[in-house]
Amino acid sequence: MKEINKILIIRPKFLGDLVLATGLVEVIHQNNPRAEVWFLSESGYAEALAHHPKVAGVFAFDAKRKNNPFYLLGLYGEMGRQQFDAVLDLFGNPRSAQMTFFSGAKTRVGYNLRGRRWAYNLIAEPSSPLLPSGRRRVIESYLDQLRALGFTNGVYQTSLQVNDDEKLYVRRLFDRAGIKLGDKAAVLTPGASWPAKHWSLDKFIELGFMLQAQHIRPIYIFGPKEADLAQEFEGRMNKDWLYLNQPSLRGLMAFIEAADILISNDSGPMHIGPAVGTPTLGIFGPGEPEVWFPYEEPHQVLYAEVACSHCGLEACPWMTCMDRLSSVDAMKKVLEMLA
Repeated sequence: MKEINKILIIRPKFLGDLVLATGLVEVIHQNNPRAEVWFLSESGYAEALAHHPKVAGVFAFDAKRKNNPFYLLGLYGEMGRQQFDAVLDLFGNPRSAQMTFFSGAKTRVGYNLRGRRWAYNLIAEPSSPLLPSGRRRVIESYLDQLRALGFTNGVYQTSLQVNDDEKLYVRRLFDRAGIKLGDKAAVLTPGASWPAKHWSLDKFIELGFMLQAQHIRPIYIFGPKEADLAQEFEGRMNKDWLYLNQPSLRGLMAFIEAADILISNDSGPMHIGPAVGTPTLGIFGPGEPEVWFPYEEPHQVLYAEVACSHCGLEACPWMTCMDRLSSVDAMKKVLEMLA
């Protein structure tokens, strides 16, 4: 196959999936240091890739105009003018398959999915066995697309970039809050997209008091779809804690980068921690750490195997797996990670 020097990676959503896909950039450059890597992602997530030194460009897809033919023609025209050697469709839905086909790339890689195969001229076949749950590690699925191009395995390291201005902004906020250089701070993100992925707010608050007792300043951050959870927390928070409601995505990244540790439910913010170099404790319930947490030490998971584990339920009437996880268990992990 002709050398691949310019690659477009299509991963329209979601935040965690997009961050996980950045590990491909490292593998591509390990195989071909001259490669130019682009991404296509929905506009709400695309800004996460800003300032990345190894991402040449990002197409920010406006999902609100996904059915506007004039907008789509313009987007496909912009993609075609870049003359990509290859495009990887990591999402594999009908829309992303269409994007792949109209990208103008010489080589179009995708999965062997019914109703989408027409868009690809190279199929990424599974190269690793299924886990006992019947699923595969997400990064293995991503790597299959590079293997289809003839790339060899490399070190899979996700990465995001926080710039100096963003770091300075957070440092100034820390100074105003009395968090001095050398003081320890922990970012906690109690939200999640699925109700079943929520470790209880009671336990997050208990953990906050434990952190404070160890002279680790807790910083709680809530996203734009977590207003009710944020309001409940606001009425119960300790006056010495920091609390951010709906920061920008870049702001969220900057606070996580500045912290000594991130404690997060299985959600998009959880993946930001390893990507910016912050030790991360991922709290798992119905999700599978083997699939969605490909990170090694210092990162760790808080997880209890129960009879109904790996259920994948968005909502659960029992929450047995989450109830098994105590704030004491979490604090032990935190102290171990920060030792």
